[in-house]
Formats: sequence, structure tokens, C-alpha cells
Amino acid sequence: MRVRLLSPMITKELKFLAPRALILDCIIFLILLPFYKLCAEIPLGLAAGTLVMLLNFIILGLSSERAVERTIASAKRYMFASYLIRLAITGCLFVLCIKTPYLNIVTAAIPQLYPKICYTLNAAVQARKEGKD
Repeated sequence: MRVRLLSPMITKELKFLAPRALILDCIIFLILLPFYKLCAEIPLGLAAGTLVMLLNFIILGLSSERAVERTIASAKRYMFASYLIRLAITGCLFVLCIKTPYLNIVTAAIPQLYPKICYTLNAAVQARKEGKD
């Protein structure tokens, strides 16, 4: 008997986003390498930011799936509560970055923009491919 933790939709989106996030992490690390040398705070900040971004993405997917089953008023409250939880998780990341010298706050903040970057670039590539056909 197989137990699924995440729905096929969330799994599909994570398969799209996770590899691209790791590639962007490597690119940012290589860009910052001449400035920070080989310090541990840059890759740790990128890793922590990426993990929080993926966690936020999972929570957003789960709450969206559950909100569809509710009435409109209940769904709005549910999504707002989910938003506050995701915002609190991101806030905890930034507080942790400020309190500890092992995480760079800027490199932890950059991965929060990865979904926007990845989906925008994917849409542009798809539109370009459709224009050529």
C-alpha cells in the first residue's frame, strides 16, 4: 500500500521548480564567489532560502486544493490563514538569518523570487515556441 503525501499537481510543480531552483542557486553562488570567496554563509543562505521557498510552495498548493472544497467565505478565511502561516515561516527565516552569522540574509531572500522567475521564463519560452510553429 502506497501512501502519497502530496497530490500529483503539487508533485508535478515541484518537479518543475526544484531543479530550476538548484540551478539558480548555483548561478548565484558562482556570481557571488569573487566577492565572498569560499565562505559558508552564502551557500547556507541559498539552501535555507530555497528550502523555505519550496515549503511555502507546498503549503500554498495544499491550501489551494483544500480551499476549493469550501464555500467562498470559508475559503477566503482559510487562504488568508495559510498566507499568514507562509509569511510567518518566511519571517522566521529572516530572523534566523539576522540572529546567526552562518546565514546571509540577502542570499536567503533571493530564492523567494525563484517561482516568479521560473514561471515567467517558462511562459516566455513557451510563447516563443508557439510563435515559431
